[in-house]
Amino acid sequence: MDLALYRDLRERDFRREGLFVAEGRWLVERLLASGWEVLSVLCAPRFAESFERLAAGRCPVLTASEEEIAQVAGFRFHRGVLAAGRRPAFRFLAEWLGGPPRPGTVVVCPQLTNEYNLGSVLRSAAALGAGALAFGPRCCDPLSRRALKVSMGAAFRLPLLLLDDEEADRRLLGARGFEVVGASPAPESQPLGDFRPTGPVALVLGEEAEGLPEPWRSGCDRLVRIPMRGGTDSLNVAVAAGILLYALRDSPG
Repeated sequence: MDLALYRDLRERDFRREGLFVAEGRWLVERLLASGWEVLSVLCAPRFAESFERLAAGRCPVLTASEEEIAQVAGFRFHRGVLAAGRRPAFRFLAEWLGGPPRPGTVVVCPQLTNEYNLGSVLRSAAALGAGALAFGPRCCDPLSRRALKVSMGAAFRLPLLLLDDEEADRRLLGARGFEVVGASPAPESQPLGDFRPTGPVALVLGEEAEGLPEPWRSGCDRLVRIPMRGGTDSLNVAVAAGILLYALRDSPG
């Protein structure tokens, strides 16, 4: 029984290895339903029959006690199921924009560094009708174990795109008819309630501490803020993303 794919999960750089690991029954079920390449499933005996059926011969289903799985993984968890997959080759935003017109808001995350926040943004983006999420080289890994777990598998169905030359990407979004809108609590930003998009939107999200990075901060067509009370100066970026995406769900395009 080859458990090497699951050894020392907290210490591994799966991005560099070209792999990812999904944790938990529901997440692994969604992975198997996605069509992504799955290398194997590792589960406790109580789940073996179910995952043999779901895998349908496309990958090995390995079994071990939950104590053995915890020893291999390097930490104790209580979900009883892991799966390892090979990372797909993500398309660049410019290539994706060169295809047919795409419905829905494009979420742009140039520099989110918290995996839990990125996973939550992914989950909201998929749930609220975004067309894709683009992330930059300064962004954390959307296929990290933590981001996948929080996203509940949204990465398996929402197109993930790579930013390359971010200034060129920003200009190309505009050339393809997207209004580039930055989320910012700055006083000069337009209140969300007054924002009326006239076409598809590229929603740019920044870190809570640093805000929007360049070239997006100075290059957005407009900035939008969520009005707040009680002396609060900002929201968690994942919470803000959910509010903004809900407001944009029926935007044109």
